[in-house]
Amino acid sequence: MKRVHIFDWHREHAKKVEEFAGWEMPIWYSSIKEEHLAVRNGVGIFDTSHMGEIFFRGKDALEFLQYITTNDISKPPAISGTYTLVLNERGAVKDETLVFNMGDDEYMMICDSDAFEKLYAWFTTIKRGIEKFGKLDLEIENKTYDYVMFSIQGPKARDLAKELFGIDINDLWWFKATWVELDGIKMLLSRSGYTGENGFEVYFEDKNPYHPDESKRGKPEKALYVWEKILEAGEKYGIKPAGLGARDTLRLEAGYTLYGNETKEKQLLSTDIDEVTPLQANLDFALFWDKEFIGKEALLKQKERGLPSKMVHFKMVDRGIPREGYRVYKDGELIGEVTSGTSSPLLGIGIGIAFVKPEYAVPGVEIEVEIRGKPKKALTVAPPFYDPKKYGAFREE
Repeated sequence: MKRVHIFDWHREHAKKVEEFAGWEMPIWYSSIKEEHLAVRNGVGIFDTSHMGEIFFRGKDALEFLQYITTNDISKPPAISGTYTLVLNERGAVKDETLVFNMGDDEYMMICDSDAFEKLYAWFTTIKRGIEKFGKLDLEIENKTYDYVMFSIQGPKARDLAKELFGIDINDLWWFKATWVELDGIKMLLSRSGYTGENGFEVYFEDKNPYHPDESKRGKPEKALYVWEKILEAGEKYGIKPAGLGARDTLRLEAGYTLYGNETKEKQLLSTDIDEVTPLQANLDFALFWDKEFIGKEALLKQKERGLPSKMVHFKMVDRGIPREGYRVYKDGELIGEVTSGTSSPLLGIGIGIAFVKPEYAVPGVEIEVEIRGKPKKALTVAPPFYDPKKYGAFREE
């Protein structure tokens, strides 16, 4: 079981710690609802050090990234990030990633906790294949176990950033980053997050006592200090440490996809188009068609043939909590399946994401979700589930 740098603190303070994607992680400290509402109304801090960090360095790093990801990595200046996808050759999503241009021909890719190992193997395999035909100035390094990542989210995160670092995160565009220091500890700060709220994330290197390579293990010198310093400064704003339970309910309220649920590769080797593609998952905005990238040919074929299913968001009309795997019907006809579902702590109703027949993947369609063997009425909606004027990163102040 993998563990983050300050796992011992989580084990001492969290009420529930369990396995997630091969990592032993805090699920909640007080309660999912309390942590969720703290982020929506104030501020919360997540230890997201289980996320992957893969570095690309060298003169050919940009060209390589342009080929293995779907978006245009060349546009954002240093230091800023690009949301992009990694696809397999049959068009399915291997992972959703964020790639930071660090300057000086160096890039840092942030990827999912259960995908970084397969991605690193995928990238190094492609690199070796290219090098059979010529030289490549490129180094690929997996630094996941060496990096700390904390995510500070909520409307009060802006005040906390001003107090800790003397910067206004609202002066940064989304995914823009900057170097900051906290009591001599240098870290990268980006305006980003996975909750729908305004906020920022910090990245820095530190020793990990649970590093899989025993020769690299050591007592963290920065991680616990930074974590506790943020909690201390955030006390006046009602900050709460938040676990993966609230992280999931928050992202679902915002309408965000989760790798392994909405985005994944099924490895359907018997077909030339795998599932789930970004066209099915409404991720067309991350596709830069004016370049060549792995999976592009399969996506063009799928556009021509038509989609077998498409993602849609829905809220329950009848009482009931939708869950992954529940069947979705329209007038008694099976049309799809739920991929994510929960009870919204903010709204007090069941909400979810499903993949259905494309003709039903529009807002305003009455559907039925089979819950415990009984059809329950639901309505398809446009995300986010909350009122964006009252909640979220761009709420009206």
